[in-house]
Amino acid sequence: MERSKDRPRLSPGLVVDAAVRLTRERGLDGWTIRDLAGALDTWPNTIAYHVGDREAVLDAVVERVVAMMPNPPAALGWQDWFRELLYPGREVVAQYVGVARRLCRDGATVPAALPIMDRGIGLLVAAGFGDRAPLAYAALLNSAMLLVALDDDRALAGHGRGDGAAGLLGMAPPDPGAGWAALQPWLRAWAGDPDASRTALYRYTIESILAGLATTLTSAPPGPSASSP
Repeated sequence: MERSKDRPRLSPGLVVDAAVRLTRERGLDGWTIRDLAGALDTWPNTIAYHVGDREAVLDAVVERVVAMMPNPPAALGWQDWFRELLYPGREVVAQYVGVARRLCRDGATVPAALPIMDRGIGLLVAAGFGDRAPLAYAALLNSAMLLVALDDDRALAGHGRGDGAAGLLGMAPPDPGAGWAALQPWLRAWAGDPDASRTALYRYTIESILAGLATTLTSAPPGPSASSP
């Protein structure tokens, strides 16, 4: 394959740029190294030369997406800091189907995550979580990314965002009670406006975790120290 003379010389950055574009268009698992090479008008072994195998390219894509997430100023305080990270962060990660699941599977093991992790856990330590701060951070980040990953999985399976709610509306348990009655308005809202309902669930989840964590600062004894038996 002869590369056009007016194209810039291939580099690791250009390879990752193209992989990020393909991920936004098709999802992380929707393209191959051959597809990536075709998008760059080059050969697959050239991709390996510049970046590495497919796993290395995927890691680079995740790194690039995480780098797009905000790292809010510490002056916000721990609860508002997590709001300013996780609400806009959801919109960033959701554009790249498959990245959230990879983050859930592997953890945020990319360099771009380290300053975010350092600041977030540091704020939790300062707030009084002590050696529980990493657990609190993981509870928030994992819950947020799992919700994004579930939306990704539904999309990949070809399920409309409101399909589950629409299906449940046509069903009923034996002898439905107060719980089923309370569920109906929520199902109708979800079926009618899935995006708004998904956002409401995401926000409710994050706010509930934040409130629960705040309660542990006053109602629970400190967690065991690293030197405890």
